[in-house]
Amino acid sequence: MLQRQYRADIDGLRAAAVLAVLLYHFDFALFSGGFTGVDIFFVISGFLITQNIMADIASGSFSFARFYARRIKRLFPALYATLLLSLLFSHLLFTPEHHAQFGKSLLASLLSVSNILFWKEAGYFDTSVEFKPLLHTWSLAVEEQFYFVWPALLLVLSKLGKKWLLLFLLISSVVSGYWAERWLKIDPSGAFFLTPFRLAEFACGAVLVWLLPFQPKNKLLLEPLLAVGFLCIGWSIFTFSKQTPFPGLHALLPSLGAALIIYSGQARLLGWLLRNPVSAGIGLISYSLYLIHWPLLIFYKYWHYSELTQNDRLGLLLACFLLAGLSWKFVEQPFRKGRIVSQKIFFMFCGLIAVLLLTAGAAVVQQAGFPERISGKFAQVKNVGKFHIDQYGGKGYSFTGLIGTKKKEYDVIITGDSFVLQYAVGLDQLFQRHGITAKTATDYACIIGPDITFFYKGKPDDTCTAQNQRFFKLAEGNRKPVILSLAWEWYIEGTCDVTGKQLKFANHKAYEDFLIENLQKIRAKIGVNRQLILLGNPPGSGNRNGIISCLNRPSFLPNNCLETMVFPKSQGIGLAVNQRLREFAEAEPNVWFFDPFDVFCHQNSCAALDYKNNKIWYSDGGHLSIDGSIKAAEQFGRELLRIMQTEAVE
Repeated sequence: MLQRQYRADIDGLRAAAVLAVLLYHFDFALFSGGFTGVDIFFVISGFLITQNIMADIASGSFSFARFYARRIKRLFPALYATLLLSLLFSHLLFTPEHHAQFGKSLLASLLSVSNILFWKEAGYFDTSVEFKPLLHTWSLAVEEQFYFVWPALLLVLSKLGKKWLLLFLLISSVVSGYWAERWLKIDPSGAFFLTPFRLAEFACGAVLVWLLPFQPKNKLLLEPLLAVGFLCIGWSIFTFSKQTPFPGLHALLPSLGAALIIYSGQARLLGWLLRNPVSAGIGLISYSLYLIHWPLLIFYKYWHYSELTQNDRLGLLLACFLLAGLSWKFVEQPFRKGRIVSQKIFFMFCGLIAVLLLTAGAAVVQQAGFPERISGKFAQVKNVGKFHIDQYGGKGYSFTGLIGTKKKEYDVIITGDSFVLQYAVGLDQLFQRHGITAKTATDYACIIGPDITFFYKGKPDDTCTAQNQRFFKLAEGNRKPVILSLAWEWYIEGTCDVTGKQLKFANHKAYEDFLIENLQKIRAKIGVNRQLILLGNPPGSGNRNGIISCLNRPSFLPNNCLETMVFPKSQGIGLAVNQRLREFAEAEPNVWFFDPFDVFCHQNSCAALDYKNNKIWYSDGGHLSIDGSIKAAEQFGRELLRIMQTEAVE
């Protein structure tokens, strides 16, 4: 059995994993599959933990108390320091809603169940990841849950013999991988967050404990294996994306790549890429780097309240490395090596910090995020926690229903996604005043077009496909006007044909060309001799986090979020797409375009609210609120009615 020994190449692999995660989270497009770095960590953990446990079992020195003491020394000091600082900045920056949400995630992180919390929270109206500074602790929870069961399993199975142990690893890998793939189609969030669906990755690392003794004596034979390992993780990091069904079968590639690298990392030539001082050094601080990077990014974005520039990202990355280095030197190492206090005092101190954090987290939740931190100046904003749900311009209107008068015979068809339904309350008032009935065929996150749909849960979205079919059926045998709007900017990712083949676009212009081509196909299918009315993309609230996270934040720290409520027109969402839609409408008969920029922008600046009259135009970062919907309908109304009452050109 292998004995414990330091391997610089494994620290080099840790460096690759953590850099992939960081560059993915910091939105460097090249690292579109950087999330697979977490899977690499799981493989490393599976190997090292199994190796350590089996070495102790073989020597007769295994002790549960000693195993968990090592884990606590390794993980808790840096974790608790991160949680304490995150609690402080959450109190200073977050709205009551987001602070209360932080309190829940703080409790879950301390109890090693944050993966379960974030799984349960997943959904269309889930709090944005931009408000979850502890989201990354889901992977720590998975590892800690693994630690709870793995030592006991190995202890029991080792008594039955190596054959049974290896058989168990094989069966658990196959079962975990199989159900992860199956579960992607049922509950992709569960497949991503829950430990049983990640066991295959830990087992992939664990089995190496029995394979490493059979390495070839000629180290040159390790070179091609290491090259294949690099290729596997490189392919995962650079070609996977948010639209890749994951984990499931796709997780095999980074897992096998990591396993090959651990197996052959001591190769003399290519192995230097892992063992060199830079790679090994980054690997040494990788745990602190992982812990620090996400809260730092989230809190900075929350405070900055504007889209990050390249300089912002580079500065934050530098700060991550500096803070991680300090954490490793002054937090991780001293406590891990027992340089500061005795083991007894260390565990008492950890227990005290845990109680303090648990108490603080419970208080934050029980006190609803301490709303007394907020100035009464913005007391007009009610139900902050559900503002998007309560104030969305399409609230109360079904995907397939009637808007306006409730006549049996409808006058106009409305189709699209949530960005057309956001006009429902405003159009409803307008149409009721003029005796017009509109029939809707809409759905959240659904692109409209012949033979295309949204890619969801690893396959074509059946609901979206059905709404497409419903729309085209409504348009059959008549020449009723059609009002169409979409989140025009959004479908550059997540669009596929009805067979599930995802559409890829080389650049934004190629995507715009696709949108125009799709509109031409829609016209060909429903007939060019009817009015097609396109509603463009609203400019947005100036920040994807939405206006409410600005109006209801405490004022402990200076920030510029209110200034972002009025922003240059050039920063509006969908400006270029809207221009293409306008050009298309001008060139085609019976096509009309309405630009929400004309409603919410004046000259060269756009506003997210009417401060004097307490009107907020957006329910989140991009969707119109009830007030915004009414404002848009009032401004579009006269021309919209004129077009609908005009005969289409033959």
